[in-house]
Amino acid sequence: MEKNKTGKYLKYAIGEIILVVVGILIALQINNWNEGRKAITQEIKILKELKSDLKSTQKEVVETYIFTNNRQRSTVLILDYFEKASPVDDSLKKAFEEINMDGLFNIANTAYKFIENQGINILSNDSLRIRITQMYERQFKNIQNRETKNWVIINEELLPYMNEHFISSPTIDRNISFSVNAINTPKNINSLRKDFGFKNMILRLQNLLLVRLNWQKEALSELEELIKDIQVEIDRLSN
Repeated sequence: MEKNKTGKYLKYAIGEIILVVVGILIALQINNWNEGRKAITQEIKILKELKSDLKSTQKEVVETYIFTNNRQRSTVLILDYFEKASPVDDSLKKAFEEINMDGLFNIANTAYKFIENQGINILSNDSLRIRITQMYERQFKNIQNRETKNWVIINEELLPYMNEHFISSPTIDRNISFSVNAINTPKNINSLRKDFGFKNMILRLQNLLLVRLNWQKEALSELEELIKDIQVEIDRLSN
């Protein structure tokens, strides 16, 4: 009789233990599922912010490309004027204005900085993570570095030369609605045509601008694909 009672008690106790263990396992599974959903929700939020930043930067790259292309065309026009010995006109003055200007490439990187601070592994897609890093650390930095080199040529070579051999006159830039002068008129166009130092300066600038255009085109192509693939990843994680 006592043995039966003991056996029943043991079975009951074991059953209770099993129920407790199963309950704990279920609770852990639910907790893990909740934590997993939180991580996915956070990743989706980060990817959306990153996509927004990249689209803003994409506009910057487009504007920079247009600006760079206009300046490169100005170098072609200047060299062509020199070859043809054409007189100074508004087109040439505008070209002289444009070679001394450049845009300012601004990178929207709030989401990327957050990813860096939290750890790049916060993004679960390895391939996408690598491409995002390369976009910011290679493509965008390359555009910035070449922009810096361009400003060095402007500030250390072009402007000092033009301040000495050019005079200021009203700007030809139609986008400026108010009266402003620019260094755009050669003091002596015939002497300028014979100055091989200035011509070589324009040729170096032209080569730099052509390289910049190629990098900007490559960045735009990769950026467009990256933005599309980030959206694909957002859709995948949302399902």
